[in-house]
Amino acid sequence: MRGSFFWGMVVGAGGALVASIPWETTRPAAKRALRAGLAGYAAGRGAAARFAEDVEDLVAEVAHEMKQTPAPEAASATAATQGAASQEKDAVDGSQSKS
Repeated sequence: MRGSFFWGMVVGAGGALVASIPWETTRPAAKRALRAGLAGYAAGRGAAARFAEDVEDLVAEVAHEMKQTPAPEAASATAATQGAASQEKDAVDGSQSKS
């Protein structure tokens, strides 16, 4: 509670000091600060938009690659299934040729 009172007094004294300075003197500085803030905001939005576009492109590229080539787990499972089917077929063909 004590700290809040102290900071309240500091802010009040600062406000009184700033109010005593003529607005015409501080107005150009305030405009420069606002202009710099708005320019920084616009630059930040542009950078964020470029980053989002790069991420979207990367996601689309990976999705396209995944459609073109099966995942390694799926490819090995497919190969194992085809190998087992081939062995069964050979076994069936071998038993039929012996009869």
